Amino acid sequence: MLNRLTLQTTLSSLLLLLLISGCGTTSVQTTSADADSTQTSADADFVDQQLTAVEALTELEHIEEASIILNGLNFEQISIAQKTRYILNQARIALAVGEGQTALDWISGEYAYLLDGLPLEDQIEISLMRSTAFELVGRPLSAARERIFLAPVLNEEQSEQNQEQIWFNLQLVPTERLKELAEYESSPDMDGWLNLAILSQEQSSDLNQLLKSVELWQESNPMHPAAQNLPGSLQMLRELSLSQPSQIAVMLPLSGPLVNAGKAIRNGLLSAWYSTQQSGNDTPELRFYDTANVEDAVKLYDIARINGAELVIGPLSKNKVQQLIDYNQLDVPVLALNYADTRASKVSNLYQFGLAPEDEAIQIADDIWQQGVRNVMVISPDSQWGDRVADAFISQWQLHGGSITSKARFNRPDQYLNNIKYALNISDSERRHALLAQRLDSDLEFEFRRRQDVDMVFMVAFPAQARQLKPILNYQRASDIPVVATSNIYAGQQAPDKDQDLNNIRFVEMPWRLYDQPEKQQASEAFQNSIANYASLVALGIDAYRLYPRAPQMSVFGDVRIQGVTGALTMSDTGRVIRELDWAVVKNGIVEPAPFLDKGNEELSADL
Repeated sequence: MLNRLTLQTTLSSLLLLLLISGCGTTSVQTTSADADSTQTSADADFVDQQLTAVEALTELEHIEEASIILNGLNFEQISIAQKTRYILNQARIALAVGEGQTALDWISGEYAYLLDGLPLEDQIEISLMRSTAFELVGRPLSAARERIFLAPVLNEEQSEQNQEQIWFNLQLVPTERLKELAEYESSPDMDGWLNLAILSQEQSSDLNQLLKSVELWQESNPMHPAAQNLPGSLQMLRELSLSQPSQIAVMLPLSGPLVNAGKAIRNGLLSAWYSTQQSGNDTPELRFYDTANVEDAVKLYDIARINGAELVIGPLSKNKVQQLIDYNQLDVPVLALNYADTRASKVSNLYQFGLAPEDEAIQIADDIWQQGVRNVMVISPDSQWGDRVADAFISQWQLHGGSITSKARFNRPDQYLNNIKYALNISDSERRHALLAQRLDSDLEFEFRRRQDVDMVFMVAFPAQARQLKPILNYQRASDIPVVATSNIYAGQQAPDKDQDLNNIRFVEMPWRLYDQPEKQQASEAFQNSIANYASLVALGIDAYRLYPRAPQMSVFGDVRIQGVTGALTMSDTGRVIRELDWAVVKNGIVEPAPFLDKGNEELSADL
């Protein structure tokens, strides 16, 4: 690789030559489709200069300029060798702007045969580009497979980075998909990776058991690349197991207006604590501190620290979380149970975990973008809460480059119809009809038309609202537009008679509310009232207990993924826990799991 100064010097010289030639981005003209036999020496030199300029610009991250020059060439009228360089540069540019599918089209599509026979160094680059492209389009299993087969020819530096990325990709693949593929896998390296990933996911909530299983896997697979050099996050397991707290302070509102919420979280924590104890593992002492009548969370934190706490779980209210962030002198780690309003930079020893609907909106934006959706209509309540969730979706959507075709903000039920009509441009259609009928002084046959540029509707609504909004969409000629929503549209209990009106809506939901799980049964038996009225907060308590042992690991390694009852849990580089929820759909009034992104099946069929 050229250094930056050399690249800049080379680029300046090349651009000067292009200017002298008088046609910096003009297509090479020939009179025959057989470019190799008709291209003159001058033409060939000029094309080579342009390709070299593109490569230098790309290396310097001047992507737009590189793309202009490259697209100025006529692909059909250059030599075979130049076509190869052209294809590689198109793929590099596509990856630089995040267009994974475009990169795959160039290096794995109809022109892939031109890349056969290239030197090993070029083949390595192509394989790495292909794996990166798979990652960009949401095909982590394909990316992992590509990297696993590439691993033996990489140098030491490349190998270490590649191995970490293999592990990261495999953590994104559902456990059942991994198991299905493992049944048919014949490659020892691939099979070993799959089994390591399966045990990591299945035992992600039990640190001690996970450590034992990883060590046993190493003993059974001594020659596997991962056994000889475990992914960094797995290497940290032993250190974590030796540094677990013996006393945890839990700061919750156990009286006052938020007493029910506080007790529901407490019950979830206790349920997970009892379950851990029954399995024969060590459990810490839990000390509960009531935050209801405490204005200053820092003072309560200091009291807990003086009393011997080695970890704090809580507080629950945003303002108290913010107080601890502002304090920024946390000798004892804190797992807060809410998110501060400001997305501050990382605060040492502070992690934030909650059930923010904004995170659901962001996940939906990411998932539907991967499915090729580009134009979305947004329906949300005309309220501060509704705006916050809708704005989170819109910001993420526009970050991807998506378009918001229209918005419908609703308030009272008697306004729903007009709001939907306006967002679908049906009101304009009706006004044009009325004006034309008035001018002609005649009754006209009329069939209104909605706007045709909406690929999908993103809905933020509670069950009673959604049960009215979806039929209105159907009536307004929009029944063919897919609707996606946050978990708020589901009441948490099956209600077929009421939810018939939600048919075909897909939404994200925590596993706790979709599946029957042992943790749910245990909590229901012990804390029936909390489960009936505050089930999501009980689940938050359970996952907080599962999460705390591995929070330091999650803050360092992005591949750590805990399969929780509130979702698959990862952590951002600012210490915010991110939940990835499951997808569900309403069919005949019944809510059932239905993966919106079925990339696991697609990849499995391809890999088998």
